[in-house]
Amino acid sequence: MYFEEFKQGDKFTTRSRVVTGTDIDMFAALTGATNPLFLDSEFGKKQGFGGRIAPGILILALAAGAQYSTGLFDHIIAFLGIDKLKFLNPVYPGDTVQYHVEVIEKRETEKRGRGIIVFKWVGENQEGKAVLEAEATFMMRKRGTEHS
Repeated sequence: MYFEEFKQGDKFTTRSRVVTGTDIDMFAALTGATNPLFLDSEFGKKQGFGGRIAPGILILALAAGAQYSTGLFDHIIAFLGIDKLKFLNPVYPGDTVQYHVEVIEKRETEKRGRGIIVFKWVGENQEGKAVLEAEATFMMRKRGTEHS
């Protein structure tokens, strides 16, 4: 979507995705996040969880990816930042996550052809429990300015 197509208060829901043990293993290997909490079920249980859990940053990355699948990022120029990021409940292998997205701010920029959109993300598991909240800020292209 282009900047002009967004309105403050617009709401979108992404498709759901199952978080697998392989997702967690690959993320840990790729990033070096080899905390036993992410890789060892027995260790996770000893820490008070139901087993191993997904890294919060993986769940955040899945939020961005899920938003791409909606078409909301078809005309993104830049990802500018994340504010008010909270990991609210653990995500376990086999959990299904889905993200609710709301436009909470929209503003013009001084430079022609672009604008700023702030989205509120709320990720939920299959039980409707919030697992993540964040406010993500993006620079978006305006219609007719593909080469500006």
